[in-house]
Amino acid sequence: MVRTTKRIRSIWGGKKGVFQTIPETKALNMFQTLIRLLQKPPFGGRMDLSEIRNSYSGNSVVGRIKRSPRWNDDEGVASTIGTIMSLLVFLTFMGMFTNQFVPVWMSDNESAHMATVVQQMIYLKSQVDGLVADYSNSLLAPTPVFVPITLHAQGIPIFAAPTAGILQFGSQSTTGYPSFNATFVGDEQTLSTNDDGHAGGYVDFYAPNRYYVEQHLTYDCGALILNQSDGEYIIAGLQFSVTNIVAGADTSRVVKLTQVSMLGLDKTVGGTGTKGIYVDLLYANTNAYESDVGADLTFTIVSKHGNAWLTYFNKALNNSMAGLTYDTDFSIGPLTLHDSEGTQNDYYTLTVTIKDVNVLDHTHATILVTLGEVAP
Repeated sequence: MVRTTKRIRSIWGGKKGVFQTIPETKALNMFQTLIRLLQKPPFGGRMDLSEIRNSYSGNSVVGRIKRSPRWNDDEGVASTIGTIMSLLVFLTFMGMFTNQFVPVWMSDNESAHMATVVQQMIYLKSQVDGLVADYSNSLLAPTPVFVPITLHAQGIPIFAAPTAGILQFGSQSTTGYPSFNATFVGDEQTLSTNDDGHAGGYVDFYAPNRYYVEQHLTYDCGALILNQSDGEYIIAGLQFSVTNIVAGADTSRVVKLTQVSMLGLDKTVGGTGTKGIYVDLLYANTNAYESDVGADLTFTIVSKHGNAWLTYFNKALNNSMAGLTYDTDFSIGPLTLHDSEGTQNDYYTLTVTIKDVNVLDHTHATILVTLGEVAP
């Protein structure tokens, strides 16, 4: 590019004939600057700010905000959207897992736990029955029994905690419940509630299941009872039978009954883990009560599980080997509800009568029950 210049006399008092070579464009800029200063002096004149005010008021948002260069990065936007979509998919599957799969899994865990506890409680009953059968009128010392009870159902790590359980023992009392009372007037001996005819005490396991049905398993007066919201029944009955023995022309009605009294300190344990039930047989004895003409044998059951006992005796007597007939050979009822303050304290009284009993083989056992983790 050729630079165009012209000779201009110095205006700053240089010597005559002394010239400076000044670019044409720079000279024009200098003259334009002088003209602007004359038109708008920097000092003493009134400044016109209308253009600045209009610029800042009209473009205050758009003009002053700079567009981020990252907004033009398509790869960054795609990565952000991909991350959000991944989180949404993860949360969707997490919601499906916690709302659908976890309840089914926990229901199976609680159901399996209840099956385990049923087996453990049946084992407790069978051990007590075995102790009584071996010790009755025996000179052998009884063997202590230990039965572990699993309190909790397994949980799911992170998603669901284990379901804790409660194990409770209540000792026999004279006037409280549960109690099983038997009365029989024989020719020479009488069985009443004042002697061996009274038995009581219980061991109760409560499972407050959150996904499976809540259940109580109660070892009550020698029988194992399952109670839940839709009903209750005896899954393992007490040692009881009714038979007819024929000797020539004579037929004798024979009843065999075992009553179990449970003594010890009332105690409740709960939480998770495994607790133990310790049983020591203190006493067991069998007596035979006879009546030549036949006498009535009466049971009076006081229990929270009156409906279970009613169903049990209906089935046991109707299906007995003695061929009993209702009203003629036995009667059941009435079942009386004793309503207290709150359903937790309600209990029933049930009366069962077996008629024309000639022989009663009655066994009464007393056991000491202790709850704990180690041997007392």
